[in-house]
Amino acid sequence: MTRVRGALLIVALLACVSLDGRAQTTPRIWFCPGPGTLDYVRLFQSPQEWAHARRFVSVFKFYQQHTQTPPPDIVGPNTYDAFARAGVFRQLKQWRIETAIEVGSVKEFYCTPDATGMNESIAGTLRSVQAIENAGGSVSYLAMDEPFVSGRARVCGGPALEPTADRVATYVSAIRSARPGVKLGLIEAYPFSDADTLETIVGLLAARNALPAFLHLDVDLAAMRPTRNDFTRDLRRLRDVAHGRGMQFGVIVWGNNGDADPLYALDASRLVESMTATFTSWEDMPDHVIVQSWAESSTGLRITPTNLPEDQSFTHTNLLWNVYRRLRGQSGSTTGTSRGGR
Repeated sequence: MTRVRGALLIVALLACVSLDGRAQTTPRIWFCPGPGTLDYVRLFQSPQEWAHARRFVSVFKFYQQHTQTPPPDIVGPNTYDAFARAGVFRQLKQWRIETAIEVGSVKEFYCTPDATGMNESIAGTLRSVQAIENAGGSVSYLAMDEPFVSGRARVCGGPALEPTADRVATYVSAIRSARPGVKLGLIEAYPFSDADTLETIVGLLAARNALPAFLHLDVDLAAMRPTRNDFTRDLRRLRDVAHGRGMQFGVIVWGNNGDADPLYALDASRLVESMTATFTSWEDMPDHVIVQSWAESSTGLRITPTNLPEDQSFTHTNLLWNVYRRLRGQSGSTTGTSRGGR
């Protein structure tokens, strides 16, 4: 009996360690810097500046615009060519951090009367995956950027959900066929879509054999109405809906004020505090926690928050480190300076 117990203990310990020797965490932490941040490449050129936070990052997510040429204005200096020259995609493989791309599947400009729009959506995604591979990287995840938000537009057949579900099914079938090893997931906005609507969306996709691998919620606390939206009830319900369908569930941690790093961090901290009140232990947390920025400043720039260094108040890696600490149940605010001590 002692030998059996010892063997079970060894198996349990090995299950908590990844292939590269890093402890597996629950939840898996995703990191996605602001698309135009001025120190983006520095994350890879000066990795010592976020050595502690980087240790628990499982997935690094790029915006699709980072893979496109010519580069869209939203990425600023963070063009595909700049990333390729700096070895950004290759470096993630060396760190054994998986790569994700946030992609546009259903957008208003893809909602054409014929198949040309969705064909271009599919082709664009495949080009993005190939671009990262050409630069030495490897894509593990694709996250569809809120197709049921864009799909509410009249040109997409909205506000009915079924036309968007049909387009998503077309997209999912094609991507799965071309890239069967890539996990394809769904980002949707809450409370733009309430819990009932999100459950309906999942059901529509399941009926079309287009069920995503994961559901990530883009939560806007400022848009919630107390008489209609109950964060704790709805998020726990949606996690159960996802799990009941065999999907993983995640919440995006973000701030909507792009004018200053402290203001951004304050927004994000409110969401984190709501999460800790909803999911009361580390083991109870969503499967994925995505620390991500797309904040736009009043001047139209997407450079907030600054990424580095992790030991400077209100940077994105400092927020990343503090989100991890706070969700693990450690005391202290999710803003301010955090020192490594793991």
